[in-house]
Amino acid sequence: MLRSMTGSIHLGRRRRIAYIARLAQSERAAAIVEMALVLPLFLALVMGILVYGQYFLLAHSVQQAANDGGRAAIVGIDAADRKAIAIRAVDRSMQSISGFNAATRNVAVTETADAVTVAVTYTVPPTSFIRSSFVPSPGNVIRARATFELPVD
Repeated sequence: MLRSMTGSIHLGRRRRIAYIARLAQSERAAAIVEMALVLPLFLALVMGILVYGQYFLLAHSVQQAANDGGRAAIVGIDAADRKAIAIRAVDRSMQSISGFNAATRNVAVTETADAVTVAVTYTVPPTSFIRSSFVPSPGNVIRARATFELPVD
Protein backbone atom coordinates (compact mmCIF):
# COMPACT_ATOMS: atom_id res chain seq x y z
CA MET A 1 0.00 0.00 0.00
CA LEU A 2 2.84 2.37 0.81
CA ARG A 3 4.35 1.61 -2.55
CA SER A 4 1.17 2.49 -4.45
CA MET A 5 0.76 5.73 -2.52
CA THR A 6 4.28 6.89 -3.30
CA GLY A 7 3.79 5.79 -6.87
CA SER A 8 0.69 7.96 -7.20
CA ILE A 9 2.48 10.90 -5.59
CA HIS A 10 5.34 10.42 -8.01
CA LEU A 11 2.86 10.17 -10.92
CA GLY A 12 1.10 13.39 -9.80
CA ARG A 13 4.43 15.14 -9.66
CA ARG A 14 5.24 13.97 -13.18
CA ARG A 15 1.94 15.31 -14.44
CA ARG A 16 2.58 18.68 -12.83
CA ILE A 17 6.06 18.85 -14.33
CA ALA A 18 4.68 17.89 -17.74
CA TYR A 19 1.94 20.52 -17.41
CA ILE A 20 4.47 23.19 -16.46
CA ALA A 21 6.70 22.17 -19.36
CA ARG A 22 3.77 22.40 -21.82
CA LEU A 23 2.79 25.74 -20.32
CA ALA A 24 6.34 27.05 -20.66
CA GLN A 25 6.34 26.13 -24.36
CA SER A 26 2.91 27.60 -24.99
CA GLU A 27 2.87 30.88 -26.94
CA ARG A 28 -0.41 31.84 -25.29
CA ALA A 29 1.09 31.55 -21.83
CA ALA A 30 4.09 33.57 -22.93
CA ALA A 31 1.79 36.28 -24.25
CA ILE A 32 -0.11 36.40 -20.95
CA VAL A 33 3.11 36.73 -18.96
CA GLU A 34 4.41 39.44 -21.30
CA MET A 35 1.14 41.33 -21.02
CA ALA A 36 1.23 41.07 -17.22
CA LEU A 37 4.70 42.61 -17.23
CA VAL A 38 4.11 45.32 -19.86
CA LEU A 39 0.52 46.40 -19.12
CA PRO A 40 1.25 48.31 -15.86
CA LEU A 41 4.09 50.19 -17.54
CA PHE A 42 1.91 50.99 -20.54
CA LEU A 43 -0.94 52.23 -18.30
CA ALA A 44 1.47 54.41 -16.32
CA LEU A 45 2.78 55.89 -19.57
CA VAL A 46 -0.72 56.62 -20.88
CA MET A 47 -1.81 58.14 -17.57
CA GLY A 48 1.35 60.27 -17.51
CA ILE A 49 0.60 61.55 -21.02
CA LEU A 50 -2.98 62.43 -20.02
CA VAL A 51 -2.07 64.09 -16.71
CA TYR A 52 0.82 66.13 -18.11
CA GLY A 53 -1.15 66.95 -21.24
CA GLN A 54 -3.92 68.45 -19.13
CA TYR A 55 -1.38 70.25 -16.96
CA PHE A 56 0.30 71.87 -19.97
CA LEU A 57 -3.11 72.81 -21.40
CA LEU A 58 -4.06 74.51 -18.13
CA ALA A 59 -0.65 76.20 -17.85
CA HIS A 60 -1.04 77.56 -21.38
CA SER A 61 -4.59 78.76 -20.63
CA VAL A 62 -3.45 80.55 -17.46
CA GLN A 63 -0.55 82.20 -19.32
CA GLN A 64 -2.93 83.29 -22.08
CA ALA A 65 -5.30 84.73 -19.44
CA ALA A 66 -2.42 86.72 -17.92
CA ASN A 67 -1.50 87.99 -21.41
CA ASP A 68 -5.10 88.99 -22.12
CA GLY A 69 -5.37 90.73 -18.75
CA GLY A 70 -2.14 92.66 -19.36
CA ARG A 71 -3.18 93.71 -22.87
CA ALA A 72 -6.57 94.88 -21.64
CA ALA A 73 -5.15 96.68 -18.60
CA ILE A 74 -2.95 99.08 -20.54
CA VAL A 75 -6.01 101.02 -21.73
CA GLY A 76 -7.15 101.87 -18.19
CA ILE A 77 -7.14 105.47 -16.98
CA ASP A 78 -5.73 104.86 -13.50
CA ALA A 79 -4.44 101.95 -11.37
CA ALA A 80 -7.88 100.95 -10.01
CA ASP A 81 -9.40 101.03 -13.49
CA ARG A 82 -6.53 98.96 -14.90
CA LYS A 83 -6.95 96.36 -12.17
CA ALA A 84 -10.70 96.03 -12.77
CA ILE A 85 -10.20 95.74 -16.54
CA ALA A 86 -7.45 93.13 -16.08
CA ILE A 87 -9.59 91.00 -13.74
CA ARG A 88 -12.53 91.06 -16.18
CA ALA A 89 -10.24 90.11 -19.07
CA VAL A 90 -8.64 87.26 -17.08
CA ASP A 91 -12.04 85.89 -16.07
CA ARG A 92 -13.31 86.12 -19.65
CA SER A 93 -10.22 84.30 -20.92
CA MET A 94 -10.39 81.56 -18.27
CA GLN A 95 -14.05 80.75 -18.99
CA SER A 96 -12.82 78.12 -21.47
CA ILE A 97 -11.30 76.09 -18.59
CA SER A 98 -13.65 73.33 -17.51
CA GLY A 99 -14.85 73.83 -13.93
CA PHE A 100 -13.47 77.38 -13.66
CA ASN A 101 -14.86 79.75 -11.06
CA ALA A 102 -13.48 82.98 -9.67
CA ALA A 103 -12.62 81.34 -6.33
CA THR A 104 -9.94 79.18 -7.97
CA ARG A 105 -7.92 82.09 -9.34
CA ASN A 106 -6.12 85.11 -7.95
CA VAL A 107 -5.21 88.13 -10.05
CA ALA A 108 -2.60 90.66 -8.94
CA VAL A 109 -1.97 93.81 -10.96
CA THR A 110 1.14 95.82 -10.25
CA GLU A 111 2.54 98.72 -12.17
CA THR A 112 5.57 100.90 -12.44
CA ALA A 113 5.88 104.23 -14.19
CA ASP A 114 6.16 102.61 -17.60
CA ALA A 115 4.72 99.06 -17.35
CA VAL A 116 1.83 97.07 -15.93
CA THR A 117 2.22 93.45 -14.76
CA VAL A 118 -0.64 91.01 -14.39
CA ALA A 119 0.06 87.87 -12.32
CA VAL A 120 -2.49 85.05 -12.32
CA THR A 121 -2.49 82.16 -9.85
CA TYR A 122 -4.86 79.28 -10.58
CA THR A 123 -5.55 76.46 -8.13
CA VAL A 124 -6.57 73.24 -9.85
CA PRO A 125 -9.90 71.95 -8.47
CA PRO A 126 -9.82 68.69 -6.47
CA THR A 127 -11.97 66.95 -9.11
CA SER A 128 -9.44 67.59 -11.86
CA PHE A 129 -7.66 64.72 -13.61
CA ILE A 130 -4.32 66.34 -12.71
CA ARG A 131 -4.80 65.38 -9.09
CA SER A 132 -4.65 61.68 -9.98
CA SER A 133 -2.58 59.74 -7.47
CA PHE A 134 -1.51 57.18 -10.07
CA VAL A 135 1.02 59.54 -11.67
CA PRO A 136 2.78 62.34 -9.77
CA SER A 137 1.65 65.68 -11.11
CA PRO A 138 3.79 68.81 -11.46
CA GLY A 139 1.65 70.77 -9.03
CA ASN A 140 -1.85 71.91 -8.15
CA VAL A 141 -1.11 75.63 -8.37
CA ILE A 142 -0.31 77.19 -11.74
CA ARG A 143 1.23 80.67 -11.88
CA ALA A 144 1.72 82.95 -14.86
CA ARG A 145 2.57 86.61 -15.33
CA ALA A 146 2.65 89.05 -18.19
CA THR A 147 4.19 92.52 -18.35
CA PHE A 148 3.17 95.17 -20.89
CA GLU A 149 4.51 98.66 -21.38
CA LEU A 150 2.12 101.51 -20.81
CA PRO A 151 1.59 103.80 -23.79
CA VAL A 152 3.66 106.94 -23.74
CA ASP A 153 1.59 110.12 -23.52
